[in-house]
Amino acid sequence: MNKQNIKKKLKVVLMQPNFQLLGKRSWKLLPYGLCLLKACCSDEFDVTVYDPNFDSESEDLIKQKLLEFKPDVVGLTSFSTEYIKEIYYHASFIKSTLPNVKVIVGGVLPTVCPEKIISCNDIDYLIMGEGEFVLKELLRAIVSGNEKIAAGIRGIALRDAGRNIINDRPDFINDLDSLPFPDYSDLDIVKYGSFEHRYAHTLISRQLPFATTMSSRGCPMGCTFCAASTVSGKKVRLRSAENVLSEIEYLAKNHGIKEIIFLDDHFLFNRRRAMDIMHGIISRFPDLTWKCVNVAVFSLDSEILETMLKSGCNQITLSIESGDTDTLKHLIKKPVDLEKAKEISDIARSFGIEVVSNFVIGTPGETWEQIRRTFKYAENLNIDMVNFHIATPLPKTELMRICIEKGLLKSEDEVAGYTVGAINTPEFTGFELQVLRAFEWDRINFSSKEKSRTIAKLQGITEEEVEEWRKQTRRNLGNIHYTRSQEDNGELIFQSVQFNKELHHV
Repeated sequence: MNKQNIKKKLKVVLMQPNFQLLGKRSWKLLPYGLCLLKACCSDEFDVTVYDPNFDSESEDLIKQKLLEFKPDVVGLTSFSTEYIKEIYYHASFIKSTLPNVKVIVGGVLPTVCPEKIISCNDIDYLIMGEGEFVLKELLRAIVSGNEKIAAGIRGIALRDAGRNIINDRPDFINDLDSLPFPDYSDLDIVKYGSFEHRYAHTLISRQLPFATTMSSRGCPMGCTFCAASTVSGKKVRLRSAENVLSEIEYLAKNHGIKEIIFLDDHFLFNRRRAMDIMHGIISRFPDLTWKCVNVAVFSLDSEILETMLKSGCNQITLSIESGDTDTLKHLIKKPVDLEKAKEISDIARSFGIEVVSNFVIGTPGETWEQIRRTFKYAENLNIDMVNFHIATPLPKTELMRICIEKGLLKSEDEVAGYTVGAINTPEFTGFELQVLRAFEWDRINFSSKEKSRTIAKLQGITEEEVEEWRKQTRRNLGNIHYTRSQEDNGELIFQSVQFNKELHHV
């Protein structure tokens, strides 16, 4: 069967779910991964990228458009275990609208909990791990009509005669330069890049339009609370500096992109490559600005910070995680030198680079005094903003394994939101952590009018909105999310998240 016949036979829609249909906060980001999959598969198949999430399309409108597309296959992407109900919901109404369509789910959910996701009768196939090559193999198998071919593909899960088949994952893709650039032809990239995010400092750019990209995959750290090693591997795989610069050139020349946000887990893993990228930006794109959502503090020094500044970097987010050395070494397992982290943050701020840091509290084995030391350290950093997260056991993490072994959770199904205390130990309850987190976040970040103004700028909001945000955070102990009103002014509405009293024993 030649490629021309395959194109005529198989029509594929790669779809970003509308996460707002069930009331969740939604990230209005260009679906980078889906556009990359389109670029990998469109030489053989008729592939359309469809994103009802950006404009929060109704279920009826989504159904109408799917009927117009008339796909043979719908691929749904997932990027967090927090949205599992949304994936089930979409799969259900897709199947009810197009009973003969094949529904494929890829991304984080099937990678970390395939046994659970494949049990959904409305989902035909899962793709676990990186899908650029696996999806193409699966589509070829669907064209053949032979289920046994699909059952033999690494990285695929499916049901067969009442039993679940979950194959081994494929090897990670080592040569990232061999992948094409994402194909954005179905979407208005400038529309996405001109969206002004709020309450999300990592996505708020200095210049519009902006674009996101990934220059590497993988993280070697192995922090107990993180699933990055499961999703993208412990080995860091790098795109070459020239490959990254070529993509930036494409985005700048063809779409007028003025800022790049790197979504890498470890952008600075290879110092020489990072410096080559930055020197390339200086010489080829002098007006470009950029930032990276994750920067390892132990990879920074004054030289690299100065180069970051000269190349247009305006903000760094340091994941220091704890202000207690023993917690870092034995419980979180992250090699952070707290004295160096303070020194680096001081240098960055002296250069005029915005500095934000993340901390995690409530790891099993952590004492109340160690938690309090984290807040004291964060306060003494004196940076632009600090974020505190309650340790959340996620599937396929060491933290989840520890919680189950210690009897703190019964199974991987007991996962709360990122601001909710999911576990209780002899040292603390989840409710205590929620109270402490909300009030210390407020005390440290908003100790002066000047700091409030700084955070308003960081978060893309007004000073009046800062005050409402603080109030809602205190009153709901951080369990709030934000939805935009449907009016043209796009007003932010705060909604509280109800506590699970049985879980938290309050």
